[in-house]
Parts: sequence; C-alpha cells; structure tokens
Amino acid sequence: MSDAPIFRPGFRLLGFSAVEIVVLALFAFLMVLPVVSLFVGSFNIASPTQPAAYGFRNWITAFSDPKTLDALGLSFLFSIVRLGPSLLLGVLVAWLIARTDMPGGHVVEVACWFAFFVPDFPLTLAWILLLDPNYGFLNTALMSLPFIEEAPFDPYTFWGIVWVHMGTGGIWFKVMLLTPLFRRMGATLEEAARVAGANTFTTLRRVTIPVLSPMIFAVGVLGFIRGLESFNTELLLGLPAGIYIYGTRIYDYLQEEPAQYGAATALGSVFLVVLAVLAFLYRRYFQADRKFAVVTGQGYSTMRVRLGRWRYVALSGVILYFAVMMVLPLVFLVIGSFMRRYGFFNLDDPFTFSHWQNLFRDPVFLGSLTNSLMIAGMTAVMGVIAYSSVGYMLASPHPVRSRGILEFLCWLPWVIPGILLGLGLLWIFLATPLSVFLYGTIFGIALALTIQDSPVSTQAFKSGFLQLGRDLEEAARVSGASWRYTYFRILLPLVAPVALTIGMLNFGSAMTTISIPVLLYSAQSRPLSILLLEYSFSGELERGAALGLLITVIICAMIVVGRRFGLLDLSQSGGGRDKTRGDAG
Repeated sequence: MSDAPIFRPGFRLLGFSAVEIVVLALFAFLMVLPVVSLFVGSFNIASPTQPAAYGFRNWITAFSDPKTLDALGLSFLFSIVRLGPSLLLGVLVAWLIARTDMPGGHVVEVACWFAFFVPDFPLTLAWILLLDPNYGFLNTALMSLPFIEEAPFDPYTFWGIVWVHMGTGGIWFKVMLLTPLFRRMGATLEEAARVAGANTFTTLRRVTIPVLSPMIFAVGVLGFIRGLESFNTELLLGLPAGIYIYGTRIYDYLQEEPAQYGAATALGSVFLVVLAVLAFLYRRYFQADRKFAVVTGQGYSTMRVRLGRWRYVALSGVILYFAVMMVLPLVFLVIGSFMRRYGFFNLDDPFTFSHWQNLFRDPVFLGSLTNSLMIAGMTAVMGVIAYSSVGYMLASPHPVRSRGILEFLCWLPWVIPGILLGLGLLWIFLATPLSVFLYGTIFGIALALTIQDSPVSTQAFKSGFLQLGRDLEEAARVSGASWRYTYFRILLPLVAPVALTIGMLNFGSAMTTISIPVLLYSAQSRPLSILLLEYSFSGELERGAALGLLITVIICAMIVVGRRFGLLDLSQSGGGRDKTRGDAG
C-alpha cells in the first residue's frame, strides 16, 4: 500500500491540505498570538495606559539586575536536580505496576493519581506545619530530645524546596503517563531475554527501557519544562529565605508599583530560546530511524515479571515513599484545617470546627464550586478532542507536511509561566470582537487552560499513536474504510488509556491551577483555586487548608467513580489480540 496521505482534501495550498491549513490557522491564533503579544510587549517601554513606544530598556532593566541572572540559573538548577531522581523513581514505579507481579499494583496506581491531583499550594502549607524551624511539629518533637539543640529541618532552603517538590510533584505525573505505555508493551522481547539467561534487572536495563526510551525521553522533557515553570512552592518557601527563581522574579516585577510588565515579559521571552532548543533536540531524537511500535498482534503477550521474594520488598518501598511524601503532610493538612491558629499546638484549646462552618457559609463558595466543575469538565473534553487529532497527525506514518510546524505550535504554551500566558491571553481576549464570550467567562478560562495543556496532551497522544502498528490502518483502508471511520472506530479506541489519562490530567489541572485563571476570571467565573488563593493571601490559612482538602476530596471521588465504572481500567483498554506490528518511526 502506498503512503498517500490519509487526509484527501479537494485542494492544496503551498503543499498543505485543507485540513492542515485549518488546524494550523487555529493553532497559530491560539498558541502564537499570546507569545507574540508578550514578546512585542517586552520592547514596549511605555506604560500600559500610554501609546506604545519601543526600545530595549525593559531588557536592560531585567538582565542588568544580578537577582534576575541568579534566578534564571537557580531555576535550571532546581529543575535538573529534581528531574533525575523523580524520573528514575517514576520509571521504576511504573514498571513495578505494569510489568511485574508486585501485589497491589492497581492500588498503587490509584494512589499515584490521587497524589498528583492534591493541590500543591495547601500541601506546601502542610509541609510548613511539619518542618518550620520555629513551630514545625517534627522539629519541635525532635528538639524535645536532650541531644538535639537546633531544628534539624528547614523547608526554606534549596534542599528543603527540592524535598517538598518531590512530594507535591515528585514522581506522580511521570507514573501516570508511563504506566499505560509500560502496560501496553508486549512481553515477547522480555521473554526472549529471559530465555537467553538475562536476569530481571538486565532485561529491564537492556530491553524494556530502551524499547520505551522515546516515551521516557518525552516524559523527561515535559518534566523538565514543568520544573522550570514551578511557582507556588517557591513563592511560599523561597521568598522568606530570599531564594528567587524565574517565576517568582517575574511575580516580583508584576507586584511592584507601578508593575513592570515590560521587564517581566522580557524575562519571560528568554524561554523562547529554551523551547527552541528542546524542540530541536526532541525532533532530532524522534526523527532517528527507530522502531517504536510495541503493541502487536503476532504472539502478543503481557506476561508479568516474577519478582519472587522481592515483590513485597518493592511494595514496602513504594508504600514507605507514599506514606512519607503524601500521607504525612495530608494528615497535618487535615489537622491544620481544624486548628484555631495555624501552627500553634500549645494553645489550651487548639482545635475548632469554625473554619469549616465559615467555609460552607461563604456565599462565594457554592458559585466557585460550580464554576470549577464546569471549567474542569470543559477543559478535559476539549483537550481530548483537540489533542488526540493533533497527536495522530504528529505520529502518522503518512506524509503530513505541517508536522514540524504543528509540533512547534503545540510546545509554545510552555514557553512562558502561567501568569504571563494568562496575561498574553488576556490581551488577546480583550482585542477580539468575541471578548464578551471570552473575558471573565467560564468558557474563556477553560479555553486558556486547554491551551496550557497542549504540550502534555499532544506528546502523550503522539507517544500512544507511535505504539500502534501501521497494518491496522492499512487493513481498514484496503477494506474501504474512510480515514474518519478508521480513526474513530479503530485507532482512537486503541489509545483510550492515553485519552482517559489526558482527560483526568486536564480535569485535575483545571481544578487546581492558579496562575492562568488569576488574570482571566471575574466575580461570576471565580473558580475554587482562586478562592483558595484569596484565603491564603488574606491570612485565612485554616480555611484555605479546609478548601484544599475539599478540592482533594472532589478529585479523589472522581477517580474512584471512574475506576468503579471501568473508565480508568487501563489494563483493559487496547489490549488483546487485535493489535499489529509496524514501524512508527
């Protein structure tokens, strides 16, 4: 069968099909214009209320400040230091869940989903309650011992921030993306390695990881960029110690009187170069002559690796990590939500229910809850529909002329921090005739959050489609099926685990993200994440802890319901004998 494009439009313009032109135009408007507006704004030396005047003063102001250069360097250092151990642990835990006979694998997987969706803002508050040098519970308890005179823990340091990040972000994101890919990998090569005398560790190192290296590399790149965009934890822990990173330095510029939007956007524009380099390396890696398809129908097998007596050792290690990094701070987050004064355990009557009562009596709360659920639902649906199609175009073995441009456009939303992306979208929303439908509305916020999720969504769908062999599609075409029928009835069901993963990721992200909606919401569209921010900044840490727990319960209930009805049974989606082998390079 020939490699004719699966899209067969009536005409072509400059070699691009009609479908490609429409997709490129839409993504150029949504992805490029906010970045262009920010880049142009970085050269605008006039105040926002004055006519534009252009020059290099903003760039000189931003990069002549030693704090700015230190913040940029520290951002890369934080991201690199966190990436190594978190990616290693993520690969290991995903392999244990999907490829071994470790007991309780599905429970561990659900726990990772739950941990990922716990909002980092209140969880960081919980770590402060545990580790603060003055009133932290662990420090107070240890200093009561006769041989400890100083607080052994301090979250307001470089390594303290790294430690908190391993709990608030840590391995959960990577496990969620890697587990479906490990699960869908046929065990034929692994079985052959064991027949040849390789032990479990050698098989993992020489067979399993190399076969899945493209997807692991993609997850690593996404994790690195997410680390560069980290904001909330550094805001709460870094500023008290004078530790500035890229995001908090931009936040400082926007908080000055008057706000230095030009200097902030100049600093944000630096990551255009970072994105270009990462996109170049990523494409060079994937353009190599590699066979990525691991879902096959010729002797397909999913036999799990037997760990023997080590299966319980592995389970114990995973449980210990989860207990220390997630259960312990969650327990103290619960305690903090009932404390009369946050962090003061020595009061005569330290606990009260009044913060919960005040939360549910707040007239703003119910409206914010409704807004959050609507925004998160719309974000999840729009993300799956849009990015599954784009992921297919990026991974298709057929010639797609726009592939390189489209992939670059999908990476653009992670060029800048969320607060600057929100600022760029705000300017775009206000400049269009549809501003009444976009600015300050639920749909506008959902659209912005969907744009923010494009790198994760497209790369995850691309990785999923790369694992599918070409012969399924070829067989459907020979049988007379149209590309629409082939896509919706054959290919998309096979990547259902990825689609469900992305839907859940986008839903949870929309429920907890602060930086994007903070500039786009109105009193009528305020989500719970903004209400949580308002509580925290107004000093109502106890009520903020209560609201953070409530958001966590909502997301946990969603995960439980999804698994109850089989929506998240990833091992059952796309498995079996109906898979084929092909070259997805």
